[in-house]
Amino acid sequence: MITRIAVLGSANFIKRLRSFEHELPSIKMDYYTYNIPSDAKDIVSIIKPCDAVFFSGSFPFYYAQESVLKLPIPSFYLKQDESVITTTLLSLSFTHPTAIHKLSVDIIDPASAMSVLEDIGQFNETPFLMKIDTSFDLEEIVAFHTNLQKNGSSLLAITSIHAVYQRLRDNGLSVVRMIDPKSSIIKGLEDTKSLALLFKSQSAKIAIGYIQTSKSQAISEDKVKQIAAAIQANTVKEADNLYSLFSTQGNVEEALNNNSMINSWLSSSSSPIKIAFGYGKTVIEATQNAKDALSYTTDNTAYLLTGSKELLGPFPNSNRQVELKNSDPLLVQIAKQTTLSPANLSKVVKFSRLRKSTEFTAYDLEVYLQVSRRTTERILKKLTDHGYAQIIGEEMTYQQGRPRAIYELNFPTYS
Repeated sequence: MITRIAVLGSANFIKRLRSFEHELPSIKMDYYTYNIPSDAKDIVSIIKPCDAVFFSGSFPFYYAQESVLKLPIPSFYLKQDESVITTTLLSLSFTHPTAIHKLSVDIIDPASAMSVLEDIGQFNETPFLMKIDTSFDLEEIVAFHTNLQKNGSSLLAITSIHAVYQRLRDNGLSVVRMIDPKSSIIKGLEDTKSLALLFKSQSAKIAIGYIQTSKSQAISEDKVKQIAAAIQANTVKEADNLYSLFSTQGNVEEALNNNSMINSWLSSSSSPIKIAFGYGKTVIEATQNAKDALSYTTDNTAYLLTGSKELLGPFPNSNRQVELKNSDPLLVQIAKQTTLSPANLSKVVKFSRLRKSTEFTAYDLEVYLQVSRRTTERILKKLTDHGYAQIIGEEMTYQQGRPRAIYELNFPTYS
């Protein structure tokens, strides 16, 4: 199975990664280049559907943290550890032999540099060290190296930030970049892949739900279909006032995190309803947890009991406001080019966010949209005709008829 990872890094980092990406055949990488680390926070909102996000360092990750928290997928960043310092110093011994005390170094953790120097027996020589974090302006870091070289205290700068490297080079100063070992980058990407697979595994676990009304006021079939479609669930009618839902943890969690969706379930029904969900290692356990959660519900509330017996609710339990209109310029442009209605385009975006895989069929979209196959295929044709979706394969899970096309969206859906 191929894991798709969005990689955010400097031009130099991405160029280097491309040179050995063939050594990671189970990972498909989409590259996003930033000029300075703070650009990462804006880039996150334009990445295309993928399984995980990988940052080339802690700086871009920290700058993008607020945007990362909104992602429905896991993320990982390459840490600057002692192997980075060791590799850099070893490289310098061949390419730029320089006395340790004539080096200026900007680094996230100066203690790790001192530890490496002790390990190689350099007890008496200490470079000029500057501890950096996201509170520093790039100009401060550039000035640190510039002043030391101009007054003769330092002969060579070692920087952790590509933008600083470029500035110092442009100013005619001697500078090299910290070197991330190839093995560390590969391990970081493999760890990211593992996170993505674990996330998918957790999201795919069974979730059982119940919808209940009073015996004298049965819920409408349309309302049941609305709730089931939102979590991609199959339903079974247990009684006139009780329905069972069969879905996955990932779909249920996505729904419970959306207060406007929960409100629409609970407030637009003609009669008071109760909703409960249960997770578990088996269908039996999840069913029992859902029944236990149902016992806590009151009219127009929802509860969740997890596999670890953690009761969450009542939902909606937050004052967070959800924006219901979409003013994203890119989506406005897509709507104009494809002539898709804003409502349909918005639903396609929500469908993408809800799924834990980047691949889908027309049937998957049809079930989510609750429209006819003809309408679904018309939507997909408009997207593919304008390059916003593409057919990447086909499947045939039955013996007769034509194979189903497998699609993938080709525009950002995480903003």
